Amino acid sequence: MIDVISSADFWKFAAPLLGAVFAWFINEWRKRLADQYQRKEANYKELLNSLSGFYVGAQNAETLKAEFLNQLNTAWLYCPDEVIKKGYAFLSTVHVKAPHTDEQKEAAMGEFVLEIRKDLLSRKLVHSTALTASDFRHLNAA
Repeated sequence: MIDVISSADFWKFAAPLLGAVFAWFINEWRKRLADQYQRKEANYKELLNSLSGFYVGAQNAETLKAEFLNQLNTAWLYCPDEVIKKGYAFLSTVHVKAPHTDEQKEAAMGEFVLEIRKDLLSRKLVHSTALTASDFRHLNAA
């Protein structure tokens, strides 16, 4: 057996085979990463589109606000902790029971959108979280 493994004929066959298997695994990993990035980008687009429900005079504002809340809940599946925290911070500025200035609302929205941008530009997948069950908020648009 040792003679077979050390023979040049064995390595002429084994080396390219091992290289091909390694290349296949790398290619599949890159495809998975690209697919997950595309899904994350599509989810972020929906989240940002629904932000327009918080603009004064927006058409279908209640529907868009409800969609934003649904998208933020879904964000727990794919977003890093900072995006979720900034999303909740933005929501706290637009809550009717806690009035904030327009500048505060715009700043919170800007920080939220910036976190989304940072996440997309990093192209990293979320592997862990420091969020707990008590961090989740069940909110409604009404």
